[in-house]
Amino acid sequence: MRRRLVALTIVPFLLFGAAACGDESGSQGSASSSVDMGEPIKGLEVSGEFGRQPKVTVDGPLKVDEAQSEVLTLGEGNEVVEGSPASLHLLVVNGTTGKTTVGTYEQGKPVTGNMAEGEIFPSVLDAVVGKPVGSRIAIASPPAEAFGAQGAQQYGIGAQDDVVFVVDIMSVPLDGPEGEKADVPEDLPSPVVDSEGDVSKFTFDNAPAKPSDELQVVPLIEGEGEPVQAGDSVTFDYLGQVYGTETIFDESYTTAPRTFTVGEGSLIKAWDEGLVGVEAGSRVMIIAPPEYGYGENGNPQAKIKGTDTLVFVVDVLGVG
Repeated sequence: MRRRLVALTIVPFLLFGAAACGDESGSQGSASSSVDMGEPIKGLEVSGEFGRQPKVTVDGPLKVDEAQSEVLTLGEGNEVVEGSPASLHLLVVNGTTGKTTVGTYEQGKPVTGNMAEGEIFPSVLDAVVGKPVGSRIAIASPPAEAFGAQGAQQYGIGAQDDVVFVVDIMSVPLDGPEGEKADVPEDLPSPVVDSEGDVSKFTFDNAPAKPSDELQVVPLIEGEGEPVQAGDSVTFDYLGQVYGTETIFDESYTTAPRTFTVGEGSLIKAWDEGLVGVEAGSRVMIIAPPEYGYGENGNPQAKIKGTDTLVFVVDVLGVG
């Protein structure tokens, strides 16, 4: 399966300040000898729980000649690999004023993108590669390794301002589904899989013309990873098509995996209910009658009528 490059638009920043505060550092446990834990960052304090927005205090303007980082909490999951995707919570703080400028915590879901040069800030890339899921890292970056000579006025970062990033490594998504192929009934829509393992469309040659009025979640590949629970932030690849037609209304295979929160009402009912319990590494087909999709109003923008049944293939690439 090919790797898709993704620009982390609003954030490749992480925040969880440096000089780990007492109770924060106490939760680290023993550091693995293979992980570079970095050093405390002078003038920076960070507190709070992993996965939740931290409190960051900057004692006077930071001025660092080169990027510095410290692992505040060391996780135990898979390590971030350069050139591969990872799902991160990020916070950005102005290193001169100490003001928090932008981040992902308040929006409730991390950002997923490729950990590659040119796609994420150099100081953040250097700090997260090789670190395991569950880790929180504080980074102090000079302008050249953050927003560059122009700064980022829209985020309140001037050209001369150092930048503090706090990063929580939430998950390292798989490149694609991993597991055993399931036995699939023949009288269902058939996903067309290309040579790279991506799904390009469904065919309906063997499927009934009139779909069932019940929600169906059909395993195609059975993963063995962490099961999805309500409230989890989950990274997916997917394709959605109107049942019995050629209308593909959304897909991620040609762009990048996407991260959503499951079970909290931000997704259609078919996903919120049908994906709970599905294990990471799985590929499932979801057949969603109208009441489990967009309801009687449909979604005119996506050319979905209120009577349309929808069929999805969903790859669960990462949970948490």
